[in-house]
Amino acid sequence: MNTEITTTEQLLDSKGNLQRCGYARHFNFILDKKQAKLPSLKLKEWDFYQVHFDERYVLQLTVGHVSYAMQISATLLDLTTGQKREVGLIKPCTRAFRNAMPTNPEVANKISYEGKNLHVLLETTDKYRILCLTATDFYGIKAEIRLMFTNVSKAKDKMVIATPFAKKRRWYLNYKENCFVVNGNARIEDVSYDIKNGFGLIDWGRGVWPYRHSWVWGNGGTKVNGKHFGFNIGWGFGNTEAATENMFFYDNKAYKLGEVREIAVGDNFRYVDDSGRFEFDVETIFDNHTKTKLLWVNNECHQRFGVWRGRVKLDDGKVLEIPPFTAFCEHARNRW
Repeated sequence: MNTEITTTEQLLDSKGNLQRCGYARHFNFILDKKQAKLPSLKLKEWDFYQVHFDERYVLQLTVGHVSYAMQISATLLDLTTGQKREVGLIKPCTRAFRNAMPTNPEVANKISYEGKNLHVLLETTDKYRILCLTATDFYGIKAEIRLMFTNVSKAKDKMVIATPFAKKRRWYLNYKENCFVVNGNARIEDVSYDIKNGFGLIDWGRGVWPYRHSWVWGNGGTKVNGKHFGFNIGWGFGNTEAATENMFFYDNKAYKLGEVREIAVGDNFRYVDDSGRFEFDVETIFDNHTKTKLLWVNNECHQRFGVWRGRVKLDDGKVLEIPPFTAFCEHARNRW
């Protein structure tokens, strides 16, 4: 359990299987998509960004593809009123777009797409990440988003995991980074906000996995004693015998966890790890329920936002009390 990979190495072997399974605190993998050894329509790639700001609002932006189709979408949520504004486009995926998806999220890169009613730019440097989107979707819904993510540092710990599946040549490479500081503005139709010192995260995924799958994923961030605190928990996706993706972060350092359990308490939840280092009670405030059913695609997700309060234990045994903050845990069941 929790095999840590500390040296940089090739992700896949000559047969398209993971060479080593485990987790890392930095992107210690070399991904060559040509080594996947499967038809190109099996590969899935995405960059997902989320920003929580002004205590009650959440902005989400997704750019990715499932080889045969590309998706670009933005969602603005009001967790207090339940108001939801979103714009989404699904288009046939071109080879150029697939080739443009970066294979390393920690180095300078750029994703740029220009369409008739769509402009997208995701740019990463060693000092910031810029996200820009201008779009009008099929239903005439318009959106304009300009964001800058800071608190970017190569020294900052992340959650990186290489996960296998039971079937050969099926794998998942996932990179999650918490504790960004986000500033900018967002408008979707008649709803517009300026974002100042929001809490941001990135979920970066590349892989080939089964048609039917499910997962549990929780994430969030805040400040404690003037320092950044965040967490990432998840299970149910692939074989995690080598490592889990459970971690919490404090002052840019990652603290690894083993198994985490979810305990339902009516409509609320409790999350505890197997070593007593992570304990949180969650009061549910909003369920961002999404469902997509189109041809052979059948996806459903309950992304439950709530008020999290609890404590964590650092490596030196010090207990850190975490004041109430907003975070989420989602349950997804997919066929795609």
